[in-house]
Amino acid sequence: MVKRQLLIVSDDPTLCHSIQNELESDATEVHSAASISAAVKCITSSEYCLLMADLQLPGMDKLELVRVLRIMKHVPIIAVSDHLRADELIDLYNSGADVYMEKPVDARICAAQAKALIDLFFRADEESRKRATLAFGSSLVVSPYHRQVLIDGKPVELTRKEFDLLHYFAQHPHQVFSAGQLYEQIWENAFDVGGESTVMVHINTLRKKLGELGSMVIQTMRGYGYRFVPPPDTVS
Repeated sequence: MVKRQLLIVSDDPTLCHSIQNELESDATEVHSAASISAAVKCITSSEYCLLMADLQLPGMDKLELVRVLRIMKHVPIIAVSDHLRADELIDLYNSGADVYMEKPVDARICAAQAKALIDLFFRADEESRKRATLAFGSSLVVSPYHRQVLIDGKPVELTRKEFDLLHYFAQHPHQVFSAGQLYEQIWENAFDVGGESTVMVHINTLRKKLGELGSMVIQTMRGYGYRFVPPPDTVS
């Protein structure tokens, strides 16, 4: 299992250890960096899902610290600091911080806030991937946001289920799916007696509408199911 990774940027060992003790688990790994240069090295070598920045870190303006972290990584940032005035808080949020926590920090509350931010981040990231446009050269473009398919720049009219089927295939190129798996994913029902014929009908109509891409784009793997093979770019 790939662990979720967090980074605490602070030269306060007590703060780092207390947060680490609350958050570290079989599923979560907590790193710490005592300087901005050490933080930069960590960020460039690891995939973090949350950053926690101690604004009392010496050698850099607190707002500049948050700006640097925000530029380097588009993940939630928790800023920890002594008491800030209202105008300072506004500047802090405008610099890119997502949450501000005042010292002394309750490690349990901080850990709960971190977990909530991480869950939101992964849900948003998953939703973003679902809505991302899939392009295979200039031959085929599948846009779930606009629910539109283009072949060589020309729109192709698909029914809702035909689009969902193509989009699912395009998300998993070369992967083989049985009729049952496709039925459960696209129709969101348990596979029944009529499920296989339903899938076959939609695949046949989808192949016809994608005819310009050739007959091998959606392949039948006898005894196994179907797979999507990305078309070659038709533009030289």
